[in-house]
Amino acid sequence: MNTKYSFWILVFTYLWKNIGYDVILWLAGLSAIPESIYEAARVDGAGERECLFYITLPNLLPSFFTITVLSLLNSFKVFREAYLIGGSYPEEHMYLLQHVFQNWFRDLSLDKLSAAAVLVFFIIFVLILLLKNRLQKEDNI
Repeated sequence: MNTKYSFWILVFTYLWKNIGYDVILWLAGLSAIPESIYEAARVDGAGERECLFYITLPNLLPSFFTITVLSLLNSFKVFREAYLIGGSYPEEHMYLLQHVFQNWFRDLSLDKLSAAAVLVFFIIFVLILLLKNRLQKEDNI
């Protein structure tokens, strides 16, 4: 595991672990779109492409937001997998924050851990707000 491909192995394990969950969420979003909307569009002369771009994709935006937020949150929880793949001192291509947190937990640096937790919370919160604002702007257009 001490090669330049170790990071991509970590990415592959993340995708393997989360792709099934995301597919279920996409299917739930698709099944929530009423068939009557498609029937009305076909009566008005809409083809498959128009149904996709004007009905399906806009109605999947709430599901897209939910899936993106959950995937973002899950991407911050790869410390366990990085530890299992690389150990306490992983190879530099997948270094991430693993080494920092490993040392802080070992030394019980609660002040650093608390500050890091608050910082990660704010980073995730800002990313979620930016995504939400962007999706709302696209929805209003």
